[in-house]
Amino acid sequence: MTYTNPNDNQPDRNIRFCKPNLERPDMLKSSLAAIAVSSIAVLSAAPAFAGTQDDVRACRAALTEEGRLNMDNYRLGFENKKGTRVRTLTLEAISSDDSQNYEVKCTIERSGVTNLELTELN
Repeated sequence: MTYTNPNDNQPDRNIRFCKPNLERPDMLKSSLAAIAVSSIAVLSAAPAFAGTQDDVRACRAALTEEGRLNMDNYRLGFENKKGTRVRTLTLEAISSDDSQNYEVKCTIERSGVTNLELTELN
């Protein structure tokens, strides 16, 4: 089916409308299945990111509570996360006033942050 826009001054430009190929229902089913799988993958990725952000907030709160770093002068940059039940986050504490930066290893279990390690970076 070809449609020519009556307001178009260029008659050689046509818009083609394609009907789905209903003669091949297996292609339609596989396309719908691919769309469903990709949407599930996108929706399942969101909670993982949210969990990581919660862990970073927990590490920041633990650093503030311990008083090792004045967290008003540092921002945390995420570097790595390992584990599921016992998670180890590697963060970089980046100074806002160009003083010493630190690598922070934060271990988190169900009960909360269980271990904090600070290492000075060059």
